[in-house]
Amino acid sequence: MPEFTTLELAVLSVIADGHPAISDHIRGLMSSARLSVRDNTGHGFFTSFAVDRTISPLAWTERKLDGPDAEVQVGKQTLLMGFILWLDDGYPSCLEGFQYGMPAGGDLDLKGVDLGDLRWLRATP
Repeated sequence: MPEFTTLELAVLSVIADGHPAISDHIRGLMSSARLSVRDNTGHGFFTSFAVDRTISPLAWTERKLDGPDAEVQVGKQTLLMGFILWLDDGYPSCLEGFQYGMPAGGDLDLKGVDLGDLRWLRATP
């Protein structure tokens, strides 16, 4: 079974850090995550997974946890991306990554890129 990429792990950690009241609970649920599918859309990605549902769900009223906006390294280029952790009945189920484009303008087609090669650089304001 595939593993989370280094970018996905970095983003999930930043999402947990950004929600201190439920950070430990997010980390506990994510430690049980088993990747099911990763879809490279060319504009971003959806990484779907299942977590242990014998652990209590997150006490979160929305269907998503907004993640960071970040600079991501793609080869020798920098891409601006945003992230969302989607929830299903309080359980994390999908990490979405989407691009805003490159700092100088324009988009980058990710279809031919191995998503495992994307690297977290830093969160952006």
